[in-house]
Amino acid sequence: MIFICDAMLGKLARYLRMLGLDAPYIRQGETVLSSPKEPAHTLVFTKSTAKAGRPGTILVHNNDPQEQVLEVKKYIEPYVDPDAFMTRCMECNVQLIEVRKEDIESFVPEYIYHHHDEFRTCPSCHKVYWEGSHADEMHLWLKEFLQKTLNSEA
Repeated sequence: MIFICDAMLGKLARYLRMLGLDAPYIRQGETVLSSPKEPAHTLVFTKSTAKAGRPGTILVHNNDPQEQVLEVKKYIEPYVDPDAFMTRCMECNVQLIEVRKEDIESFVPEYIYHHHDEFRTCPSCHKVYWEGSHADEMHLWLKEFLQKTLNSEA
């Protein structure tokens, strides 16, 4: 499933990517991506009331990105897989690939290179990812999201 976020929902797109979901972000002036072969496998999240009535389009009311995720939870929940958490590039939405430590030495700060053993990179934008302190905050949010999801099912 593809969850397209329009111009006002860039942070929502990043949260969806953190959850491992395919979440393209459409900036102002860009046209919405479409999947003509499988339109039923695409949802568009928007804050635009003008677009809200279109098929496959969900109007998002909240301004806070974490609240937005909870608002769209019923649409994304069937596709959330904890094994996929933090497997997409936060910048360009592409699946990350594992990379040998030796191959990224010149792309990360020396301290990071010497204190971490596992790295992933984006094959599109070449950004390098590792489990630093920022990842701890992401894992905490993911854990809280799962708890809210599980509690709402009970």
